Amino acid sequence: MFKIDELCAIWRRLEAEDAADGMLSYGTRRFAQNASEELETLAQQLADHSWRPAMLTPFVLPDKKRRQLHIPGVADRIVARAILQRVTPVIDPVLGAASYAYRPGLGVPDAVQAVVLMRDSGYGWALRADVSDCFPNIDKEIALAEFKLFVRDEYVIELVDALLHRRTAVSGGAHEIPGLPQGCPLSPLLCNLVLRHLDEELQRRGFPVVRYADDFVVGATSEREAGRARRLAEAKLKEIGMQLGEKKTLVRSYEEGFTFLGEDFGTRYPPVIPEHRVREPKDKVVYAAVQGGRVRVKSGRLTVQDKKDEVKIDVPTGQVGRIVLFGSVGLSVGARSWAMGTDVDVVFASRSGNYLGSLHSASQPFRPARLDAQLALRDTPKGLELARAFIRAKINNQRTVLLRFNRSEASDDVAAAIDTIQALRPMLADATSPSEIMGIEGAAAAQYFKALGLLAPDELRFTGRSRRPPRDVFNAALSYLYTILLGECVTALHASGLDPGIGLLHSRQGSRPSLALDLLEEFRPLIVDQAVMQAARQGRFGPQHARKENTDGVLLTKAGKEALLTAYEQRLNRFVKGALPDYAGSYRRHIYRQAMRLMVSIMNPDVEWTGLSWR
Repeated sequence: MFKIDELCAIWRRLEAEDAADGMLSYGTRRFAQNASEELETLAQQLADHSWRPAMLTPFVLPDKKRRQLHIPGVADRIVARAILQRVTPVIDPVLGAASYAYRPGLGVPDAVQAVVLMRDSGYGWALRADVSDCFPNIDKEIALAEFKLFVRDEYVIELVDALLHRRTAVSGGAHEIPGLPQGCPLSPLLCNLVLRHLDEELQRRGFPVVRYADDFVVGATSEREAGRARRLAEAKLKEIGMQLGEKKTLVRSYEEGFTFLGEDFGTRYPPVIPEHRVREPKDKVVYAAVQGGRVRVKSGRLTVQDKKDEVKIDVPTGQVGRIVLFGSVGLSVGARSWAMGTDVDVVFASRSGNYLGSLHSASQPFRPARLDAQLALRDTPKGLELARAFIRAKINNQRTVLLRFNRSEASDDVAAAIDTIQALRPMLADATSPSEIMGIEGAAAAQYFKALGLLAPDELRFTGRSRRPPRDVFNAALSYLYTILLGECVTALHASGLDPGIGLLHSRQGSRPSLALDLLEEFRPLIVDQAVMQAARQGRFGPQHARKENTDGVLLTKAGKEALLTAYEQRLNRFVKGALPDYAGSYRRHIYRQAMRLMVSIMNPDVEWTGLSWR
């Protein structure tokens, strides 16, 4: 598991971090004198399972709190970081969207904006609290039990157990410190694992939460509700032998104000930053839905004209990266030739939003080896594990949507749905065929959409998923954006050299892009459901954006589609770091990255594919 190259890379990063202040610590200087030999010995000891951690060194921080850290030796830090590097992609996805500290790609600005959005969503009161002496009071056995739920490697578990139970050198001997050692690279991850139960208990009861390490804010609609949140937090922490810090725990309205993470929160400050983590892409997507119109390219500009040749959209071709056509919209010969010659994808959809197909350049080469690998993988253990991974990622994200948008008035029903979805997820491991996996997915979806309907604004409430035709405006919005997102997945798979039609979970049916539907699964709740619910909650999308059809279905209006596309593009252009290990980019780029990771996993049976971590 621990390769010498990996240990060397960790050592180089550790040494660089230590040298950042211009002076290496004594332990680092000593290790550096014989680093090659030390690393080779460490790798060998890890390979034959003979390595044991050394004692910790106590160190008191020279600050007001006089906090005591317990510093591990260099070799111990290298091993702990190697473990952290391996388990973070597995554990981070289950930490939820309430936790902002000690996670790759997240930080104080993200937590501050999350509280601002909470305030501006109608939560005028807040429980501002912290966990008393958090790290020293976390039970080691509880932390290790949580770790075992997600990591199956017995040797890794043995190493973590040993790292947790190290002794600290003191005058006259040594003793084991209580709780998690502050200074160990694994302690923050284990802290988040334990405290995620606090986050989820509050979210299940309809309270939005923003937690940064042991400090947190809970949104409430009244002083009474904030008091109820406090009692829930106290009870949950008591279950694990912890308690709220009395000095920093208080209930305040935003009119009164409070301080969190160094920011003074009031009714208007800090302000909402709409562009927070949203980066405008260089290449834009042109959506054309002018029935009877046509897309043309001439003199370096792309235009969309209606049936009377009136120009509705006019942009430089150099700013166009993708074209999506809805219904009876034509594509001129010049536009087609330009798109094919510049690798600009063209996606075709029906007027109501059903995916019809796409146009791709011949410059994307045919890769027979990848096609053979796809065909050979269906109904194999590896293919089945990938199918499980698609739905596991989707269920994780569905659960996160419900936790993020839960409201106190619907909390009992939503909590029941969350519990059912949680119980269904482990069943994926025992599923022996794609049909069984789809059965679990269907059961989870039934619970999910029923609960999601309860969380929509009153005028948009629905009782479950309906399509072809969608029978309400919310379902019409979901279907519309799912189609557009499917086109993104088709393009991403083409770019990775995979055939979108050869699925592992969804069966091959005619021209259906089955593998694209597989890839789409985790992104449905992550991109579309989040975007639609957010737009609905903020009043940017509502019942006025749809009209009834004679077929008992619902069609979106032009204004409705425009509102949804704006919300969709904002979500896709959100810049995230750490959702995939060592990768940062917009959610749109993450779709392409996931397609590329899927290709690598298909071509190499030893490489695991995992879903994104929603942060």
